[in-house]
Amino acid sequence: MCSLLSYGEVLVDFLPASINNPNYIPLAGGAPANVAVAFAKLGGESYFAGGISEDNFGNMLLQQLESEGVNTCFTQKIKNANTALVLVSLDEHGERDFNFYRHNTADTLYTKAHIDNIEWQGISLFHYCSNTLTSESMSDNTLYAIKQAKANNVLISFDVNLRQQLWNDLALLPERVEACIKQSDIIKLSKDEAEYLANIQQLDVQDYIRSLISLGAKLIVVTDGSNAVQATCKYFSTMHEVPKITPIDTTGAGDSFISGFLFYLTQETYSNENKKTLFDVIEQPDHIYAAVLFAAKCGAFTCQKKGAFAALPKITDI
Repeated sequence: MCSLLSYGEVLVDFLPASINNPNYIPLAGGAPANVAVAFAKLGGESYFAGGISEDNFGNMLLQQLESEGVNTCFTQKIKNANTALVLVSLDEHGERDFNFYRHNTADTLYTKAHIDNIEWQGISLFHYCSNTLTSESMSDNTLYAIKQAKANNVLISFDVNLRQQLWNDLALLPERVEACIKQSDIIKLSKDEAEYLANIQQLDVQDYIRSLISLGAKLIVVTDGSNAVQATCKYFSTMHEVPKITPIDTTGAGDSFISGFLFYLTQETYSNENKKTLFDVIEQPDHIYAAVLFAAKCGAFTCQKKGAFAALPKITDI
């Protein structure tokens, strides 16, 4: 069975009880943690690698990951560190705004020494986001983890997932993101993120997507809310419609999408009679088309429930 290792932050999302209710509910979240949980809930073998505090929130997060079927053997308890917190606000369309509380928190203190404990031989996919690029040390550690994964022929998935509020110096963002794109196989962006990064390079979005392929990325997936998803590789570019829904809370929707996409690809690889690898499958338009449809259903399901972990679908929901 193909397995996924998701690397980065697990934190506490404080979500409002409703749009008009100022009472906040603490829920487990964090984009890489969401992906690890979503992959496990769909039936995949899932690992999470990151720092977790020893406070009450940290204990809750570890328990939540394990109760959802995520293997936490590569997590690290960090002494004398707090848990990162995010205050989430929702508008009338379920779209989010964030206030982060993340200074020397446990998720930022996962080191190369911790990465060296990862047993890469059992991993097929390595997934991460840009929130581990916001400081020099975390960025260096992320590139180190990518290097170890590549040395073990692991496919690299990068959900850019920009949170500009976390960057002390936004001037460093394009360079660090590009350095990771050069080392990654699958790149997932929202349309807004693609436009933001394209504008920095004074390119339109389509030229920017083509530039990512020239940097070495094998597949670029661009989501756009309720609009069509674009999937582009060296050999083709296609558009795929998504289910039309009325969202309640979009928290975790992108994470649900990318985990569903990766899960579907692993199933295609595992069941393929021709013994194709993941690297082969991501260059086949029929596999990508089916994976996007499955992933879009996952994302749509998540938008219709509140929270992150609890809103992620099981395979029977899809």
